[in-house]
Amino acid sequence: MSQPDALQQATERLDTAVDQLESFLRQVFTEADEGVSVAALKDQIRFLTEERDRLLSDLDAERNRARRLKAVNEEVSGRLEAVMVTLKDLMPAVPG
Repeated sequence: MSQPDALQQATERLDTAVDQLESFLRQVFTEADEGVSVAALKDQIRFLTEERDRLLSDLDAERNRARRLKAVNEEVSGRLEAVMVTLKDLMPAVPG
């Protein structure tokens, strides 16, 4: 999964969680006269906290992946450059 795809998915999950929270809060305020369950509020907070933690974990994983990819890219670029220099040095030795 590419970094932009993973970040897009994390953003979509966050949007979904926020939408669910808004919907829940609308319901809570609509039903305020009937009495709101503190347990239901705690469950919703726990769900959102877990989702936030998962999103942070995903973001950290993608950042680490991006760092590793950058390091590998730099190493491969260096090796390719060394090969090109070697090939240029060998070119005059080839009779032509």
